[in-house]
Amino acid sequence: MIVTSRTGWLFGLVILMASCMEESETDLDRAMSRDNLIMEEYIASNNIQATKAQSGFYYEKTLSQPDAPQFVNADYIGIYYEVKTIDGQLIDSYLDESKEPKYFKYSQEGLWPIAITYAAGLAREGEEMMVYTPSYLAFGNYGYEQLILPASNLVIQLKFVKKYTEEELEQREIEMIQAFIEENELEGFEEIADGIFFKSVEAGDDSKSESQLGSNVSIDFELFEMGDEEPTFESYSSNQPITFSIGNSGLVFLDEGLKGVLPDEKVEILATSFSAYDNSIQIIPEDIRLDLVEKGEQIDLIKPFTPVWFKGEVLAIQ
Repeated sequence: MIVTSRTGWLFGLVILMASCMEESETDLDRAMSRDNLIMEEYIASNNIQATKAQSGFYYEKTLSQPDAPQFVNADYIGIYYEVKTIDGQLIDSYLDESKEPKYFKYSQEGLWPIAITYAAGLAREGEEMMVYTPSYLAFGNYGYEQLILPASNLVIQLKFVKKYTEEELEQREIEMIQAFIEENELEGFEEIADGIFFKSVEAGDDSKSESQLGSNVSIDFELFEMGDEEPTFESYSSNQPITFSIGNSGLVFLDEGLKGVLPDEKVEILATSFSAYDNSIQIIPEDIRLDLVEKGEQIDLIKPFTPVWFKGEVLAIQ
């Protein structure tokens, strides 16, 4: 389905809790105590000069910028990072500064593992930090193939680049869309609202009424992350078109893009994430997003800060 999902503020512990549903609270406490002891011994045996945060992880600033702005709630932050287990197994590395940073919103629902979010609350622009976190603030009892083993305690290297405004990041995506249109020689797209580009591919039945605010629209569709060849969502294979009320879809690009269309019309919409999946959580490593969704976690399959390309055929309007 093409729906939006929302994570709770305890998302960092959801998988741990879900995997421990049959365990008593005492068992969970024992697991947390075990991790705390392991981390204490790791810090001591490696002579790491780290500070313990109230939430349970350790951190040390390897580069301080005491005069730089501190991050506050709802800031958009760019980071580079490397994630390893305490025994040195690499989980994910994104340290190449020739690439743009990974972005996330500083909030309880902005990034997972949650330890990185907590660390951002102690950081300033330009600072670099090592984070040593117990598994209950990382992946919990979640495991993924040989990449992530359950109850993995982590060492995370972080570089906090800077904070961004929503306008800056939305403009970034608008420019991505404009470049995509130009590079692929796509014609007929018109920006109908901020960050929403619409194209009518095939005219509809003008003997019938066009859609308007409050109309119920049924549509077959494919939805791509812009640049991908395979759709993230589509209705054709399952023969399950979506029906939604314009103005109440929860997706701004559909509410704006499908006003004024006709039955049988084929349309395409290119849109920024801010008019689509603006609350999608940043997942590190990105490879586990699909697995988390398949395991029932209430997260969006579409990545954050990623424009989408919607291709649809209007079946009916009521």
